Amino acid sequence: MSPLSFRARLFIALLVVSALPLVMVAGAGVWLMWHPPAIHPSVDINPVGTTEAAMTRAMAPLQLTDEARRAMERHDSTVQHLLVAAIQVQDQNRKWPAAAAGFLGLAALVLLALAGVVGPLLSRQYAAPLNEIVDWTRRIQRREPLPSTSKPGTVPELITLQRSLQELQQGLEQARAAELEAERLRAFGEVARRVAHEMKNPLTPIRLAVRHLSQTAPPEMQVELEVIATESARLEAMAKDFAELGRLPEGVVAPVDLCELLDELLRNAVPEPMTRELRTEEPSVTIEGYYDPLRRAFSNVFRNAVEACRGYGAITVLVDRADGMIRVAVSDNGPGIPADKRELIFKPYFTEKGGGTGLGLAIVRQTIEQHHGSIVVTETPGGGATFLVQFPA
Repeated sequence: MSPLSFRARLFIALLVVSALPLVMVAGAGVWLMWHPPAIHPSVDINPVGTTEAAMTRAMAPLQLTDEARRAMERHDSTVQHLLVAAIQVQDQNRKWPAAAAGFLGLAALVLLALAGVVGPLLSRQYAAPLNEIVDWTRRIQRREPLPSTSKPGTVPELITLQRSLQELQQGLEQARAAELEAERLRAFGEVARRVAHEMKNPLTPIRLAVRHLSQTAPPEMQVELEVIATESARLEAMAKDFAELGRLPEGVVAPVDLCELLDELLRNAVPEPMTRELRTEEPSVTIEGYYDPLRRAFSNVFRNAVEACRGYGAITVLVDRADGMIRVAVSDNGPGIPADKRELIFKPYFTEKGGGTGLGLAIVRQTIEQHHGSIVVTETPGGGATFLVQFPA
């Protein structure tokens, strides 16, 4: 035997709850029919009228004064009114239990009809969104996407719960994506460090040999030696980048003045022909972090901007606070970055530059995230690219 659905159970519960007042009303009606209230049920009013008539007949032969006769007439009229009122009260006393029982029975029927109509409506109103919410929780547990559309609900609390589940599912998907990306980056970093180690071992004797040959080789070999020296230097830089990928910051966390760091990099990492400007409302904006990794990260961002501008143009750095975050925006007026590549440029080994390793911006993102921050790239108004870095204040 299959268990009842939630909708059926909810309908039965509503029916049981609504039946309680019906039972009470019906019970009250039955009790009134069998136990009608009475007003002085032991008093018989018929002797009152009989004795009043006998007294009137007995006093008729008597010679009464006019005042006594009028008093007798008033007394007789009063007694007759009282008898009529008492009879009416007795009639109402007999009729009232039946009328009350009928009214209570009609009320019970009305309540039963309302329960039959309202019960299914409430069960449908609550059961459909609740069943959908149960299905959503199972989908989230199985890591399945939630439906893009849902059944419209009318209960505000259930609508809020549906929206919360959608936000929860989105947050879980983002967390899973971030975890997969972090695991992928750790794997890349491990491979890169091993490659860097294997590359550095032969590079050191090669560069020493090239330096020795450059001093003793004939002039016709100098071109080839320069090529070897250049390519070995490029391999050494590549090995250095490989070694940096996935490496955790070393040392002790200390205050890092971002304004001072960025100002120094603007003066030393940006060539003279370019316009450079640091804008900040505070002379000092400090975060807790690792100085050397942060310096390498922002140096890579500046180098990327300089290369995009081909050594000319302008670089503007804005440091401010907003929404509980410290923001650093590095803007250039170069060709910009297409929207479909603004996320790819942070992936390891993605590059469109000749001779590039594709690791610079990947290391930048890794360093920023290790400091609990984030980095995105947007379009600079008027043309160019803006790298926006945010740290918790």
